[in-house]
Amino acid sequence: MTVTFNIFQGNISWSALVHQLNSDILLRHILMKGNVNTIDLNLSYCEETGQGEITNKNNQLVGSFSTYF
Repeated sequence: MTVTFNIFQGNISWSALVHQLNSDILLRHILMKGNVNTIDLNLSYCEETGQGEITNKNNQLVGSFSTYF
C-alpha cells in the first residue's frame, strides 16, 4: 500500500510504500521526513475514504495522509 503524506507547515509532501498500516509506522515516517516541531502528534483515519488527519497536542490540524492500494 502507498501512503501519501502532506505536512502543511513548509508545504512538505511525499509518498511511502508500507506493508502494514498502524500509527507507529505512520508516525515514524512523519517524524523522519515531515520536519514537524513536535513528537506529540495524533492520527485519525477513515477506512471508508482512505483519508487521515494529523493533529498536534492542541488538536490543530498540521497535515493529512491518504492510502492507495
